[in-house]
Amino acid sequence: MESFNMKQRLITSGIGLLILFVVCVFFDTAVLNTAIALISLLAVYELLSATGCFKSRAVAISALLFTAIIPFLPMQWAMRYIVPICYIYVAALFIALLRFHEKLHIEQIAMSFLFCLVIPFSLTTVVYIRDRHGMWLGIFYVLMALGGAWLSDTGAYFAGRAFGKHKLAPYISPKKTVEGAVGGVIFAEAAMLLLAWLYSLAADALGHPIVVNYAAILIVTPVLSVFSIVGDLSASVIKRQYKVKDYGSIMPGHGGIMDRFDSVLMVAPLIFMASRWFPLAHL
Repeated sequence: MESFNMKQRLITSGIGLLILFVVCVFFDTAVLNTAIALISLLAVYELLSATGCFKSRAVAISALLFTAIIPFLPMQWAMRYIVPICYIYVAALFIALLRFHEKLHIEQIAMSFLFCLVIPFSLTTVVYIRDRHGMWLGIFYVLMALGGAWLSDTGAYFAGRAFGKHKLAPYISPKKTVEGAVGGVIFAEAAMLLLAWLYSLAADALGHPIVVNYAAILIVTPVLSVFSIVGDLSASVIKRQYKVKDYGSIMPGHGGIMDRFDSVLMVAPLIFMASRWFPLAHL
């Protein structure tokens, strides 16, 4: 059974990498915005379904509309229009609460607002990275964001299986261990450096050389790994509290979109900030 699950995970990961490659090819177009919008919509849907916030159609519609809009707002527009957009969304939520107050509770309204604020804005930092740095440097930072989340998780998984003894968060995620977390950081350090080097070689071969700051990657990667774990455990504690095993089944072997992107939600904004104040590479 375990070998079958591993096979599913590998097949799903292969398909995911192929989709990532296609998105990178069309990185400088609306394909990226559309991909982020779809991921955000699926993640919001999974979270609100798991927490019972989709009992009201008005809440569901307003949540998905708000989520779908954010990735298509250019960065300069977002800074200008985010207050009125959030106001309209909050007003819609409270109108739904007034209309369906016998079945709808304020906790559901609060969670709807939280999830629809955190998820699309966190993931849309990928679009902002593209808008700020262009295609080739932008793809580099996106790979650093995904790598910081997923490579840490991969390293932690195998290190935990090999050396894990001390539970990291027994109630929230029983399989995670302190040894796994440390192994994840070490693996991520090496893998991120390798990923950056390989990308710089590819970019140079295609006539778009970039200069990688390897020292900065060494410094930033442990921070990314820690917040990757925070994102993973945060999503896990919601599942525990609502007695949900996985957020979905759209990604066989992994679960739902939230099961795969929970750590990215924490790491992508960090990479966005690092790209401005602590650059990992430059043209």
